[in-house]
Amino acid sequence: MTDDELRQRLTDDEDQLVERKSDGVKRDELQQTLSAFANTLQPGNAGVLFIGVADKGGAITGVANSDSTQHRVREAAESCFPPIRSYESHALTIEKKTVVAVLIRASGERPHFTGPAYVRVGSESVKASAEQYEKLIASRNGKTEAILRIGNAPVTVEAIGRRFENPMPAPGARYLSEARIAGCDAHCVRLTVSSNGMPAWTIAEPLDRVSISHDVRRDRPMLILSS
Repeated sequence: MTDDELRQRLTDDEDQLVERKSDGVKRDELQQTLSAFANTLQPGNAGVLFIGVADKGGAITGVANSDSTQHRVREAAESCFPPIRSYESHALTIEKKTVVAVLIRASGERPHFTGPAYVRVGSESVKASAEQYEKLIASRNGKTEAILRIGNAPVTVEAIGRRFENPMPAPGARYLSEARIAGCDAHCVRLTVSSNGMPAWTIAEPLDRVSISHDVRRDRPMLILSS
């Protein structure tokens, strides 16, 4: 993101991708904001923390020393566990004052802790709930993260050489149905399956027996279950 693009973001209201802090921001506030962005952002998105801008109204107040401010940001990022590396900082001149813009991207090492884990909810950094914490842990697994990104959208599920409800081999068998993701963690995925007008039922599959593909005909994700 260029400096001009960052200046444009400065005019945006605070939301899930933009935060403003004054020059006097404390280290624990920096840790909280950096970890919340790194824990919550999806790949391809970036959040921006502007330092030297009034939280209310967005007036440009500037920072006294941009090098010192960037050093404080680096200390805050490095003191999280694990350290946050998915960021970069820029010193911008706006209205003859210096503003430090910290660009944060999704972290492949999340969750990051400052004590509690934080996530972004609207324009706030809040403590992650137990469910959000489990999802953050699970997201370290690439397959789990891909399944969680599907959300509540319908998926095609195919059982090859077995039945949906029974992982024992059934040579030649092939079952195809629609399902929704009921949950996924680092070990298994839970699927609510609906087939041939029957009442929906939920199955749990170990991740090592699940492959991710794509249903070209329906243009949606496909999960393949093996025995």
